[in-house]
Amino acid sequence: MANLFTKEEDLKKSAPFIGFQILKLLQLCEDNQISIFDVAKNLRKTNNFSIRSIYYGMLFLYSFAV
Repeated sequence: MANLFTKEEDLKKSAPFIGFQILKLLQLCEDNQISIFDVAKNLRKTNNFSIRSIYYGMLFLYSFAV
């Protein structure tokens, strides 16, 4: 199982970077709402992120929202 933060991971697939990508997608939406399915589809299509990376990115954002 992959660790959430390691020194050996690719920075482009780290939780903070993915969280930033999610926030950019949210900013592009007109009504400030986006479906989790749209997030996964857009991120996997453009950047080849895995579902686990997207999940970690959302957890990262949630940890700052609480």
